[in-house]
Amino acid sequence: SDCIEPASSALPARVDMLAPGLLLFAPSGMVVFSPTRVPAIAAAPRPRATIALQAADGDEALGLAYRTLGIAEDATYDEITEAHIELSERYVGDSPRLADLDDAMERVVNEIMRRRLRGEMRPKVADSPWDERPVQREMPWVPVLIFLRKLISPPGFDYAKKVLPTMLFLAFVPWVAPRAAATAGLITYMCGFGFIYNRDKEDVPRDEFGQIGEIRPYETQPLYLTCALMVGVHFASKALAKRLVARLVGAPDGLESILKASLVPLGLTFCALFTRVSKPFA
Repeated sequence: SDCIEPASSALPARVDMLAPGLLLFAPSGMVVFSPTRVPAIAAAPRPRATIALQAADGDEALGLAYRTLGIAEDATYDEITEAHIELSERYVGDSPRLADLDDAMERVVNEIMRRRLRGEMRPKVADSPWDERPVQREMPWVPVLIFLRKLISPPGFDYAKKVLPTMLFLAFVPWVAPRAAATAGLITYMCGFGFIYNRDKEDVPRDEFGQIGEIRPYETQPLYLTCALMVGVHFASKALAKRLVARLVGAPDGLESILKASLVPLGLTFCALFTRVSKPFA
């Protein structure tokens, strides 16, 4: 029997799939739809610009969406919204262009949300309390302990063999030759400074005649620390020698100077063996 076309123009989008079944099971006299005419009625034409956006995929579609809205890739949500509103007001009545703008904004906003969920971007909020990191308070003695841990270090055997003979000899000289105590003291300070400051440093290159072939600039902070250690050893030795002589009854004259001249090499020996003035500032 012949098929009668429906009078209504609004049909479901899936009628074309059900039409063959309706033709098989429809009793006589029932109004049925023609499957050859349904797709032309159900499928509405899409705007040209929207077809261009949906045809692209991946980075190409995203780049086309940014160009459609006329915004940069790092634009904020407010900038995206303002661009969409401005363009929508400019092209009022142009259905393809409005559909294109809506699709472009949807793609851009979805991309921003995906990047934020993946942790690739942070919210740009001025003075946001969520972006402020809590202040980590540190006890005042913690930096001192860290500094001392880097400064104090036991010596190696080879370095101890280099330091001990020289410094112990200078500590013994004032007892053998009291008149040479001042000269021995000067040599003691020079040797102590060299041992303390130059620990863990590479040897200076020399030429074939044994002459120094390189002059290195001094390091300011290790130099100041070395001087501070030497000044501390000087005053500590002086105070200790004075205190020891005060406890002796009938101590001979000059004993305090001899004790001081002997204690200074011992103190500098301890600093040379157990301190590394360059390591805390490395």
